[in-house]
Amino acid sequence: MNKITLSGKTFGKTVAFLALTGLSFSGFSQNILFNNGAQIYTGPTAIVQVNGGFQNDGAAGTTPVFENNGTMTIANSGTPGTVRLTNGSTLQGNGTYNVEQDWINDATFTAGTSTVNLDGNLQQFVTSTTATVTTFNNLTLTGTGTAANRKKTLQLVNANIGTTGTLAINDRELETQTNTMFVLNPSTTCVTNNTTAFNEGFVSSSVGGSLSRVTNTAAVYNFPTGSSLGTTRYRPVNLTPASASANQYNARLGNNNATLDAFNTASLDSTMCTVNALYYHQVNHSAGADNASIDIFYDQAGDGNWDGMAQWNTPTAARWNNMGTVTNTTASPYNDMLKVSWADFSNSPYILARIRPDMPVFACAPVCANSTGNTFTATGGTGTYTWTSPAGTTIASGQGTGTVEIDWNNASGPISVTTSSALGCVSYPSSCTVTVSTPPVVAFDTASAGGFNYNFTDQSTGGATNWAWNFGDGSSSSAQNPSHNYSGNGIQNVCLTASNSDGCSATACEDIIIDATEYLNIPNVFTPDGDGTNDLFYINSSGLTNFNLDIFNRWGTKVFTSNDAGIKWDGRSSAGVELSDGTYYFILKGTSISKKDVSTTGFINLIRNK
Repeated sequence: MNKITLSGKTFGKTVAFLALTGLSFSGFSQNILFNNGAQIYTGPTAIVQVNGGFQNDGAAGTTPVFENNGTMTIANSGTPGTVRLTNGSTLQGNGTYNVEQDWINDATFTAGTSTVNLDGNLQQFVTSTTATVTTFNNLTLTGTGTAANRKKTLQLVNANIGTTGTLAINDRELETQTNTMFVLNPSTTCVTNNTTAFNEGFVSSSVGGSLSRVTNTAAVYNFPTGSSLGTTRYRPVNLTPASASANQYNARLGNNNATLDAFNTASLDSTMCTVNALYYHQVNHSAGADNASIDIFYDQAGDGNWDGMAQWNTPTAARWNNMGTVTNTTASPYNDMLKVSWADFSNSPYILARIRPDMPVFACAPVCANSTGNTFTATGGTGTYTWTSPAGTTIASGQGTGTVEIDWNNASGPISVTTSSALGCVSYPSSCTVTVSTPPVVAFDTASAGGFNYNFTDQSTGGATNWAWNFGDGSSSSAQNPSHNYSGNGIQNVCLTASNSDGCSATACEDIIIDATEYLNIPNVFTPDGDGTNDLFYINSSGLTNFNLDIFNRWGTKVFTSNDAGIKWDGRSSAGVELSDGTYYFILKGTSISKKDVSTTGFINLIRNK
């Protein structure tokens, strides 16, 4: 190893360029700029190029200071260069440090307005063997390494970004492990990263580690959290404090099933049906008292769809608790889930959730045995409704909607309904038992009350409470035991529909013979003079069969004949000749509907009044 040692020397402001390059010592392959107690100063335009490592070391009894106000590059194309501060030494100044390998601080680093650029292409470590925390002013992460060589890692110690400094992550991974990167600058823009999809820069942390930011404004603070553990994910969090008061928040991405970290993803409150099994976030409020809006970003294509957020252990211990109303915004490449003005930061784990739809509400009414079109309507749910009904019944229509029609058999049984959200989250079922009501057994009796008047008696069993009679001639009644007067003989189809208090009904029908031939009405005078009164001779012969009517004049000559039981004679002969006034003789032959001979004869007076 080639070692250049500067002991007890002061390099004044006239030093413009200090280059240690390519020294060749047999048996050694790396150069080290080793300051052993010297006071070294480089001006703003100075360039220090170390083709190897740099160690600032204090000899016994000395207080060495290396002050860099220019550009100092510590690199070696063969073996990367490391910065090491030891033994009470001080590195200070407002310049730039381009560091190709590790930053090991066991002494004092005074950042001023300097920039440290960790630009190596292999994994780089910020560490200390004495638990010394480095406070950087500007820390910039660059390089072209991939996979693990993207990482700039805090090892064993925390690190700070000063009150006016910046953290430029670019497309690198700042791995804090169980440590914390504290950003003490309250500017909302002091942390930046590349956000190009699949090439994002982010801060990754193990359990116990985090990215921490102080705030002093009611504006959005970005926490570009991510992880390369397993599947590489960039899932940032935005926090917006409620006021400009001083606050401090920490965040990390747990890039694994939360159950592995003792936050059981199967333990949920009843308002949720599932939570994200891929990752979760931890968010702490470590200083201040303000509420803050929490905005979690996710990749819909890779992570699935979500419509809620949950917090572990709050308010109920040992489970994920629904955080209530959130706003879900679709964007590219990341959707985000926003919980406005969150107050309870007593527990740090947060997770994306799918909210269970409200349980629908519906009621069961009795149905009639072997009936169709029984309607059931649910309210209060959302999305798609799924109905179930007992074996032997059929959901005839409406499956998927809030109203179904079910064709029922003769057995009582339960029906239930659930609703499912657009994300497939299913509500708890609402159910009730349907009682089947048996309709009455319908029967009735008919009796003549004389002439065309008939009495009807309900003989139904099975709890009939309502009756609907159809007498066959267009007339009806709702009485239990009605009477009805028919207008003539004939066969009438009489029907009784009886129903019970559940609205279940049955119908029985019976043909009855109306035969009141003793009330056969044959007029003996008519006046066919065209005045609209008694102009026609008509025999009320409803229900007669084998009907024949012959009419003769006073000389015995047949002037009219018909075998139409509904004939109405207008006083003309069968040839259409108007007959004169006088008395005419008729012969009626006929049989009643009950086979009774009703043949008769008589006289008719034809008076024209003209």
